[in-house]
Amino acid sequence: MIKFISYLVLFIIIGYFYGGITEGTVFDNFFVMLLGLFVLIFVVEYITSLFKKKGNSEEVDLDVMNSEKKDPETWNEMIETAKMDFDKTWNLTYKDHEIQIVNRYNHEQLFINGELVSEKKRKGWVTWVTPSQTLTGAITVNNHSQVVKVKLGGLISLNCKVYVGEELIFKKKVSYNLLTGGVKEND
Repeated sequence: MIKFISYLVLFIIIGYFYGGITEGTVFDNFFVMLLGLFVLIFVVEYITSLFKKKGNSEEVDLDVMNSEKKDPETWNEMIETAKMDFDKTWNLTYKDHEIQIVNRYNHEQLFINGELVSEKKRKGWVTWVTPSQTLTGAITVNNHSQVVKVKLGGLISLNCKVYVGEELIFKKKVSYNLLTGGVKEND
């Protein structure tokens, strides 16, 4: 905060007196003034970082030693963890019919009474652009055929909605917190 205030005061002073100070010089051009201010900021930040490095040299050595002891998580391990977080299976019963929805990172499946009735696989980049997938199947209720429609997906979270005909029978939301890496299920 102190650094911000000091830069602000410096810019106000330079801006107020700039016309009189630079009259007839190469710095009379506005763009040269901006370039000069950026160079000034860079030099000040570089000098302060040198002083910080000298003061924190012992702390840096301890940080380096501690980081060597820890086993950092690799990119592949992070991807596998994220895959496992969003691999979800939901089982529900609707009027003597078992409905199972399986969501994996690259495909979605709909099972009705243990039989795979619909599946969507993400193969090319175009399929990854679409934020949601729709799976459909059919069940027989009271001698009438009913369409089972499952919507899976979302931009930031994983939403699962199951419709039988026009009736919403199931709704779940799984949110992933990018800062903590945790998964939170909402209804």
